[in-house]
Amino acid sequence: MGQALLASRSGTPAADALWMAETVMQYSPATDAEALKLLRASFPDCPLSLRVAALNLLMRNNRRPVGLPR
Repeated sequence: MGQALLASRSGTPAADALWMAETVMQYSPATDAEALKLLRASFPDCPLSLRVAALNLLMRNNRRPVGLPR
């Protein structure tokens, strides 16, 4: 557990969550569940808390809220 942020790209969890969210948006997930599945598959070494932070950013994204019909 001491190495939870070993996969850190920038050194700050907020910036890493943003990078993760932007990466997942390239796949245009249709639902929150699909976005979380993509986060899990794309970033298996990142802690759950960081993946949830990225999912939160996706859900708050004003450009296209995750889970709404297109």
